[in-house]
Amino acid sequence: MNNEINKPPAKTKREVKGVVEPHLVRIISFVIITFSLAACTVLCILAIWQFTESDAVWRAVATFIVVSVATGIFTFVNEKLG
Repeated sequence: MNNEINKPPAKTKREVKGVVEPHLVRIISFVIITFSLAACTVLCILAIWQFTESDAVWRAVATFIVVSVATGIFTFVNEKLG
């Protein structure tokens, strides 16, 4: 009996729930952000070598930021409100 009183409470693993399966959402978010980053990198390299306009690079970087923030917010909201 005394042994049971002195035991620390068992830590339970927090189960992450979501409207959409959180693991799937994280994988899709990772793929989207990785693809966007790769595309922006290619455009930046092309702009350095003057194969494309610098205006396209700034638009690509802005698009990358918007897509990254949107997927991050969706992942966060899915896990917190789901």
